[in-house]
Amino acid sequence: MTKSSVALSEGSWDHHPNDPAHGTSHSWNVWNQSDYTDYLNEVPRFAAEFGWQAPPAYATLREALSDEPLSPHSPAMLHPQKAGDGNGKLERGLAHHFTPPATFDDWHYLTQVNQVRAIATGVAHWRSHWPVCAGTVVWQLNDCWPVTSWAAIDGAARPKPLYHELRRLYADRLLTFQTREGRTVVAVDNQSPQVWESVVVARRVQVDGSVLAEEELAFSVPPRSVALLPLPDGLTELKDPARELLAVEADGLRDFSYACEDRDFAFPDSEMTLDVVTAGTTLEVVITAHTFLRDLLLQADRLAPDAVADRGLITLLPGDRATITVTGLNGVAPDASAVCAAIFTAR
Repeated sequence: MTKSSVALSEGSWDHHPNDPAHGTSHSWNVWNQSDYTDYLNEVPRFAAEFGWQAPPAYATLREALSDEPLSPHSPAMLHPQKAGDGNGKLERGLAHHFTPPATFDDWHYLTQVNQVRAIATGVAHWRSHWPVCAGTVVWQLNDCWPVTSWAAIDGAARPKPLYHELRRLYADRLLTFQTREGRTVVAVDNQSPQVWESVVVARRVQVDGSVLAEEELAFSVPPRSVALLPLPDGLTELKDPARELLAVEADGLRDFSYACEDRDFAFPDSEMTLDVVTAGTTLEVVITAHTFLRDLLLQADRLAPDAVADRGLITLLPGDRATITVTGLNGVAPDASAVCAAIFTAR
């Protein structure tokens, strides 16, 4: 580290170049050494570089690799992995939260989910501490070759689930569960130039969709401000963490909070109804959830190589309905069974 770069980083000789309390900081120790929950331990003034890896889209792998069957540790998968012990870090990251994936498809889906959750944990936490933390820059947006990497768009220009999550995380308005002094709060982050006035509906629900407790909180948040709305203990205390969760909603924005890891959660067998309508090169997939569906993902490129979905990970409570629009089918007309085979959920 040269003196000039130190000066540019902190503007002072009195602080470490990566001091999170002064100037910009990079946060790579989390990806390299620990778990993404450690993002919660710091509030940098400006998180200028941080990231988490995930593999590219399935179609990108199939176009680039000849390994059969595909495996996280097959020679062609490992060759472009240029992070030191990159696959080991991916697997250790999964081990904090999930049971070991049984198949390549499970590994591929879960590593992409973990990338989303990692970045969401950091960005939402840091945004909730505005103006102490005044900005974040994720490494990285895109890539130039078919490689497992930190990118949100892979080397074939196919979006990973992280791409869609970044659109949510960097929208003017963001609604998330956060923790302050050991208590659960709702962070209402309004970085728009207008006042945000609405009502938050917070619920404690069972995995079957039953509402165990509910609270409505009116709020008015000035432009470029964050409000923290405390929730009563009776709402936030999950008595059966394996079968209960918290849900919050306002103006179409949602967030969920859990008290245990996926591997300990009592996920029901996924049940949903799919209504699939094809119009030219566009596919409308309407999903009605009959059970709790966490992090549902339609991997559109499994339907056709150029197909792209307009949404990434979606969490649905029983009775919820969501529409996913798929473009780029180029004459392919998948039926409901083909669409169902391209859908993954946490379990």
